[in-house]
Amino acid sequence: MYFSILFKNYFKNFLMVFLSLVLFFVFMDFMLNKDKLPDSTNLQVLYIFYTGANASLLIYPLSLLLGVVLTILSLVKKNEMIAFLSIGYSLKKLLLPLFSLTILVTTFFIGMQFFLNNSFSDKAKLIKKGIYKNSITNNLFFKFNNSVIFIKKLDVIHKTAYEMKIFELKDNKIKDILYLKKANFKKNSWYSDTIIQQTLKNDKIETKKIDILLLKGFKPKILDKLETKSGMSLKLAIESLYLLNRENIDTNFIKTYIYNAIIPPLTFILLIVILVLKAPIHSRISNISLYVAISLFSAVLLWGLFLLLRKMALSGIISADIVFFTPFLILLSLSIYY
Repeated sequence: MYFSILFKNYFKNFLMVFLSLVLFFVFMDFMLNKDKLPDSTNLQVLYIFYTGANASLLIYPLSLLLGVVLTILSLVKKNEMIAFLSIGYSLKKLLLPLFSLTILVTTFFIGMQFFLNNSFSDKAKLIKKGIYKNSITNNLFFKFNNSVIFIKKLDVIHKTAYEMKIFELKDNKIKDILYLKKANFKKNSWYSDTIIQQTLKNDKIETKKIDILLLKGFKPKILDKLETKSGMSLKLAIESLYLLNRENIDTNFIKTYIYNAIIPPLTFILLIVILVLKAPIHSRISNISLYVAISLFSAVLLWGLFLLLRKMALSGIISADIVFFTPFLILLSLSIYY
């Protein structure tokens, strides 16, 4: 019985905080960017939807924690906390329904990010820029293993690359040049009817046509993200991480997207565990104001810290592993201790 009471109370408080913060975020963003948006009402509604969806992914861990604080304050105010403890329930047992709902909500949002094709923030930015179909990437340039790849134009939707050049290196010198006027992504590789290979031998360039499959596993979306470093789905990020690790390419920005979807929510769960186990019992014997102040300060500080560290990791200032796992391990140690 206690489980359902606390579960419903917490869910109500979480929903109230979550919707309030998302609506406030959307309202402020829309008012600041209204003049930059297209005149079309449909596009403005779509922009609001994408902004709200992006805000929900950023805000839900903070909302979960604030919902816990409101739930605890409600229990203390109504003397329900002391009543539960008096009949034999421990703080650990009272944590169970709160912890269960937190895990369910976190799993839902992480799962949603796993199946997204593109990030909501990128879609909102495209509408603001007046671009409604962004399938073309120009002048894509990257390196993997002993090759340097240049693609003049990449059509992600039609899985087509135009004027692709692959410079194969040996001892920091160009060994071969492969030229593909037009290539299509088929059977997990890039294929072209005509691949021209130029090889330098005895100070002479030998030219011949070859028929091979190139860049196995490099999907058009992965190539596009290598150039733009824009948001991506969790599924695509995991695929990219596996592929780029295999090719010895820097994966810091890929790890940032993966860690950002998983580590901050889990860190907030650990903070929730600590706050519940250190919760006040009764207003007469506990400093409620100090508890609320510490809870709010900890929540906002941790939330802002992760936003800052995410930008630092994406810019390459610091390793994504250090950025995300340091606060997580600190709170994990504290939660185990308590």
